[in-house]
Amino acid sequence: MAASVLPSSLLGSANASSGKRPNLVFVFPDQWRGQALGFLNEDPVVTPHLDAFARESLSLPQTVANYPLCSPYRGMLMSGKYSHANKVTGNCRADRAQYDVELQQDEVCWSDVLKSQGYSLGYIGKWHLDAPREPFIDANPKWNTWCPPERRHGFDYWYSYGTYNDHNRPMYWETNAGRDEYHFVDQWSPEHEANKAIDFIGNKDGTKRDSEKPFALVVAMNPPHPPYHLYPDRYRKPYADKSLEDLLVRPNVDPAHPKAEANTRDYFASVTGVDEQFGRILKALDDAGLKDDTIVVFTSDHGDCLGTHGEVSKNNPFEESMRVPFLIRWPGKIAPGSDNLLLSTPDLYPTLLDLMGFADEVPESVQGNSHAGIFRGEGGDRPSSQLYLRMSSDQPERGTRGVRTSRYKLVLEVGETGPPRRALYDLQEDPYELEDIAAARPDLVAELVRTELKPWLRKTQDPWVQHLPEVS
Repeated sequence: MAASVLPSSLLGSANASSGKRPNLVFVFPDQWRGQALGFLNEDPVVTPHLDAFARESLSLPQTVANYPLCSPYRGMLMSGKYSHANKVTGNCRADRAQYDVELQQDEVCWSDVLKSQGYSLGYIGKWHLDAPREPFIDANPKWNTWCPPERRHGFDYWYSYGTYNDHNRPMYWETNAGRDEYHFVDQWSPEHEANKAIDFIGNKDGTKRDSEKPFALVVAMNPPHPPYHLYPDRYRKPYADKSLEDLLVRPNVDPAHPKAEANTRDYFASVTGVDEQFGRILKALDDAGLKDDTIVVFTSDHGDCLGTHGEVSKNNPFEESMRVPFLIRWPGKIAPGSDNLLLSTPDLYPTLLDLMGFADEVPESVQGNSHAGIFRGEGGDRPSSQLYLRMSSDQPERGTRGVRTSRYKLVLEVGETGPPRRALYDLQEDPYELEDIAAARPDLVAELVRTELKPWLRKTQDPWVQHLPEVS
């Protein structure tokens, strides 16, 4: 796969000449599919700030969420491990607390590493990595819960919540708030969180972070996650005069599907709104004179099918669910361009730490691989596939596994009886995954199992490996 990047002579390591470490701003709205970027000309979305940001960034359009669901993505992001290894095998909910489905307190996250290296850390927005347990809090009790300071993995500044979906009246715990001391805000959550991010970056009163230290800030916005209709009316304007035919341009979506018909316009409007708030965060970096010293990442935890293939939203292997945006900017260090690198969620941990100068601090337990050399234009080993996961928290050895290569996608689902069900798509000839060719190509199924899936399962010590004799 060829990368359209500038020569490596224009690039450098982490401010090697001065020894200064870069800041990091990591922005990931929830449920933003990889097709919903205006400059890609896939979905008809209006994203002027991201389009401009892309011209200054390295774009990786083949990035996926390996387990395209909120908590599993977040667990992989923070731990650098796949879901069966980090115990976040599904969404963190009260009914899964008995299986300890949450980010483990003793996990060494990338934020813990940065904290140990003298960084000031901030987290704003949706966390969704703690299991709610009795006594439940009043707000969204079986999904939402407080994250106590000892479970925040190094984040000093905390303005967050577990999961709460009233986007127009969000709730938050502040850094020093106790379990029952959450508060509500009458403002659209991405706008409010952008305000908080701007305050953190500017740090005018000196209370948000230590101005003498480099910083890392995560901004985890909830929209365009449902409910789709909760956003300021002004963002509807670019789509108000569009017909459904104008909006539903993907041939794998049925315009009559209730999800597509009712929610696509609102989903796109929320995308445009978050784009504007992201632009405000970028401007804050400019205003503070920090643009050149800061790595900025824009990505998401998973996509949204919005009725494609008849699927309601996420947690399935289709492209609209798995593919997510990934844009990274570091002026003078990462050259703008586009690369079809098959980036996986656990790779973000070692890649970012490597870029920031802490490759030697990455724990051996991390299962992702650093691609910092490729980001810097120096080259490096490229993965030939990405792993797909879906599992049950009480039986992580069952469920679905698959691989996505630059051309094919193979999915194998283990049922209660019988051999695993197979699905195979040719993403080159059939990018909308309209034809399952598994039955017609058993030879290719066997080859992908042997050359791609089996190595993944063994590398990650996935208990699903016991099913391989049934699919060989």
